[in-house]
Amino acid sequence: MNKRLKGILISVIVISILTIAILLIKIKARLPENPVEYSGNTAGNLYNRGLFAEDENYIYFANLADNFRLYRTTHSLEETTRLTMDSVEYLNPDYLSTYLYYSRINYRKNTNGNTVFDLLDTGIYRLNLKNKGLTLLYPEACGMVMLGGNNLYFQAHGDDGNYDLCSLCATSEKESPHLITSDYILPVNYRNGVLYYSGVTEDHCLYSLLPEAKTSTRIADLDCYLPIITSDGTYFLSLKHNYALFYLPNTSDTATLITNERISSYNLSADGRVLFYQVDDKKNSRLCRYDLSSKTEKLLMAGNYKNLNTVSGYLFFTDFEERFCYCYDISADSLFSFMPSAEED
Repeated sequence: MNKRLKGILISVIVISILTIAILLIKIKARLPENPVEYSGNTAGNLYNRGLFAEDENYIYFANLADNFRLYRTTHSLEETTRLTMDSVEYLNPDYLSTYLYYSRINYRKNTNGNTVFDLLDTGIYRLNLKNKGLTLLYPEACGMVMLGGNNLYFQAHGDDGNYDLCSLCATSEKESPHLITSDYILPVNYRNGVLYYSGVTEDHCLYSLLPEAKTSTRIADLDCYLPIITSDGTYFLSLKHNYALFYLPNTSDTATLITNERISSYNLSADGRVLFYQVDDKKNSRLCRYDLSSKTEKLLMAGNYKNLNTVSGYLFFTDFEERFCYCYDISADSLFSFMPSAEED
């Protein structure tokens, strides 16, 4: 083999090795894909600020005892670790528990951290749960944020000052948000690539929205507020009935009344068997548990409470002034304070 041919052969081999190495690096750096039907948090939690979320290994939460900074704990609530210095809400872990998406709310209190993004008080971030690396995806203040499939759906401030519904590729770093609609839509109910919501712009009926096509369809003539869509039916508050709680099964056109008292917030347990709701009554405000099998109500605590979040077999909630956080163990029927000690800065 002559020297010229040998040199060409060596060059081809070197270039091939470099090309393969670059491809392997790109593949390794590529973020994992989520199934199209995957949702990073439940509708009930997102209505209640998404302060808690879970995966197979951990419960992620905004620790009220530490300025709502991001923590995680085991499902037994025995081990607690702070993940970032950020104050957070709207938590959304991805399908493989590799990344956690959240909205930063550092403007609430003095919560400066130790990252290159510390000068930004707001924004949507992606946290690498393996190495704690942080990526800024959207730098502005926003409303609700939900991970649906491989997209983040969130409320962004429009030119008119109201919230627009936008989307952003969750696995990208430099992509700009895409406007879906200027209608006021809460992005919390996501099922198989479809968003479901109660109308506000024209009426309060139940709608479905195809985000990519940007088309909405009325699917039920309900005067609904804060609907929670399940595989079997829809829970909602009725405006015509003073925010009473109803349930509409998929197999019927008639909604069933659950309670005729005025409800300010509610949520469904992770297994779908128990409802929790805050009764808004000046003389008898209270937090209640409603068993969907026995159709019986039980008082949990008298007074005014909010931020009702459910994960695993627990209900977490705060008092109205956000001074205390509580945990209710559903199976044990026990209620206790949940205020993990703040870690030292």
